[in-house]
Amino acid sequence: MNARRLIASILAGAAAAATAASAAPQDPPAPPAPAAVEVRVHVSAAGKFQDDLKLGDFTLLEDGRPQKISSLTLVNGGAIARREDDGAGAPAAPGRTYTLLFQAVTWDPKFSGVIDYLFGSILKSGDAMTLITPFKPYQLQKDAIAAKSKAELSTGMEDVLRKDIARGSGEYRQLIADLRRLTRAISGNTAAFDEDLESDLTTESLGGMGVEMQIERYRTTLLRLDSIRLVDEAKLLAFAAALKQVRGQKTVVLFYEREYRPEISDASMNRLMAIYQENFDILLNLMDLFQLYKREKKFDAEKVTRAFSDAGIDFHFIFMEKKSQRVFGAKMQEQSEDVFPMFVKIAEATGGTHETSQNPDATFKRAADASNQYYLLSYVPDAYTPDGGFRSIEVKVGRPGCAVVNRLGYYAK
Repeated sequence: MNARRLIASILAGAAAAATAASAAPQDPPAPPAPAAVEVRVHVSAAGKFQDDLKLGDFTLLEDGRPQKISSLTLVNGGAIARREDDGAGAPAAPGRTYTLLFQAVTWDPKFSGVIDYLFGSILKSGDAMTLITPFKPYQLQKDAIAAKSKAELSTGMEDVLRKDIARGSGEYRQLIADLRRLTRAISGNTAAFDEDLESDLTTESLGGMGVEMQIERYRTTLLRLDSIRLVDEAKLLAFAAALKQVRGQKTVVLFYEREYRPEISDASMNRLMAIYQENFDILLNLMDLFQLYKREKKFDAEKVTRAFSDAGIDFHFIFMEKKSQRVFGAKMQEQSEDVFPMFVKIAEATGGTHETSQNPDATFKRAADASNQYYLLSYVPDAYTPDGGFRSIEVKVGRPGCAVVNRLGYYAK
């Protein structure tokens, strides 16, 4: 209804509403009927998707209460392969939106295989796709797949990703290099080489600084490194909220490269504290580094996982292994310990997959194939109360030996 028709409708009903109101008090408006809840379900046995299940094979519980499933739709490659319903009507074929996020500081040649498989075997006309690189996001228009060859689109996306990983991660790599140089200088060896034999022309000049200045510069660089990391609770919640508004199948794949941060080794730290035990300023700076190393992370994992589940996102987490370099006087502390468990929980809460691998192309194929075929169950919750609370969803099948994955639940609003 356009604006003029809407205003006309309101004005036409105003007189009748006023007359009725003067004759008798109006009853309170009835609460809105609850909308149907759709649940994507993947059922497998011995690693193979089970595509012959019927509506009667499924049991669905909301907050532990059995619910009547009104429809079952078997989806394969974005098309409806089979449907059953109770006469109320089953949902139409879902549109598909793919989002690929790359948090990587080095180009992996296997990313080429990811892109080739995406365009060669997954995307088809009508699908929407967003690429988020370390530099900026890009959106592929829905008509682009029909207008251009997949080979042309694949080559273009690979070029963009390769360049953006180099551009977007430039500051990150520079900060890591600065931390390596500073760690060597603070530890007392300005002539040592890293394992990668990186040319380092500034280490000698760092050795000319006082140790107090070196420690302060190290601390500042450490804070700058943390400030540019991708993972941020507010950004993740905003991302989930934006995708919730998108209808249809929403598949998100995150490629996350393992992170290491050069930290002053325990032996070097103890030696420095012994040497400068009479220098109160240096001791305070060293103790401040201890606090930075051991600070607690600020993520509300439950809040983020519920937001992704509520949005109906099919989230897949690919954690890419990376070899740690050796730096004199430093320990290479993994910086992924805060994000790894959270992204694993998000994947499990949305019915997606998670895997640690050195082969992102093969892992992506498994994740994409898992999203390509699934059941879509629809039900109208009984005793629905739009109180904003989170409702858990559990799906079971009567066939023995089956693994069932589905989203954790939704917010009743």
